[in-house]
Amino acid sequence: MLAALAADPNAREAGKQVFTANCAACHRADGGGMIGPNLTDEAWIHGSTLADIHKTVVEGVLAKGMPPWGKLLKPDQVSAVTVYVGSLKGSNPPNAKPPEGQVVP
Repeated sequence: MLAALAADPNAREAGKQVFTANCAACHRADGGGMIGPNLTDEAWIHGSTLADIHKTVVEGVLAKGMPPWGKLLKPDQVSAVTVYVGSLKGSNPPNAKPPEGQVVP
């Protein structure tokens, strides 16, 4: 389901809106990272597949201050923001936070 959604530009745009409203404060509007990690490079802390990203969004990372968005957002919002975050990989915005985690080509 997430792979099919990732091909839908409307879903990615909806995800961008969710990201801007809820995630940009920690990950920057361009996903380059601030308090939270850079979501645009090849290094991932909790996995880079859409399923991994979805799980991280739903469960959060309480030890790092990321709330369990699955309790705060509607399921379609979680799916949309998941595919949007997946689309950021490789966008390499200027002045992004250095890579953290495992490099996943």
